Amino acid sequence: DFQGAFNDADIVYAAPVYAAGEEPIDGVDAGALVDGLKQRGHRAARTVDGPDDLARQLRDIAARGDMVICLGAGDITKWAAGLADGIKQARLSK
Repeated sequence: DFQGAFNDADIVYAAPVYAAGEEPIDGVDAGALVDGLKQRGHRAARTVDGPDDLARQLRDIAARGDMVICLGAGDITKWAAGLADGIKQARLSK
């Protein structure tokens, strides 16, 4: 139900969904989230496989002054902490 809350974001990247010590729920994954975002009007929603993939996807579009917000649980804090360096490395290895 919260998927419409992201409509003002330029781009939404959905990371893999991991169960928090419980059985995974069929149909609850990053792809389903992206599908739901698009069904509710989001114009640019995509999945990412991990922090390196996110950095590669942002390397050509992230610019000074842009805001990247990382929401989630688990390793997303580590993703956020390393994202600026990851983008720099992705640009160097391009």
